[in-house]
Amino acid sequence: MIFRTCENLTLPKAEESFFSDLLVVGGGCSGLAAISAAADLGIENSLLLEKEESLGGRLGKSTEEISGLFTKTVQPKELLAHFSLFLENYGVAHQEGVEVEEIYVLSREALSIVHSQDEASAYRYLLKAKTKEGSCFFIGKALVLAVGALSPEENAAVSALIKEEEKKTASPRLFLTGQSLAPSQSIAEAVQSGGAVGRMVGEMLLKEKHKQGF
Repeated sequence: MIFRTCENLTLPKAEESFFSDLLVVGGGCSGLAAISAAADLGIENSLLLEKEESLGGRLGKSTEEISGLFTKTVQPKELLAHFSLFLENYGVAHQEGVEVEEIYVLSREALSIVHSQDEASAYRYLLKAKTKEGSCFFIGKALVLAVGALSPEENAAVSALIKEEEKKTASPRLFLTGQSLAPSQSIAEAVQSGGAVGRMVGEMLLKEKHKQGF
């Protein structure tokens, strides 16, 4: 992934983009936990993006028993089935086969692509992605990266971006979880990390929604 400012982007038209309150990139154990936790709090307009053709990440490949999450140990595929049922029951949107190539931080000026100026200021990230059908764009108010271990270049870019965001606002909207945060995390730790981030983002979005009177 490449992180850019909006000056490098020819902005898409609003009707060519997918708008979400919460974008989660990475459909592995931590990404699934993050979007599930947010949905459990009541965040409805969220979207999970996964570059592979199926969700699960390590959950679909590992045979190691997972302990520390429930009262009994579980198999990875059992946990994946649990998350899949959760997404289905809550109607959480997800798209597979979507590879995010570039992430842009939007400025207020760039947000003319959103029709409502009152709502425009809430959107902060634009993702340019590649699918079998071609390029597409996703725009979100908050972004969670759960993509596995980042390269040194990606890690440096994300760290710099988070620091810059913290300077500009009291409520940063970019979060790392799972192995994106700590490459050595076990499945249980990644799930716990994702759940914690999902709750944090969910509470932030709900608080903002209440302030706006929705």
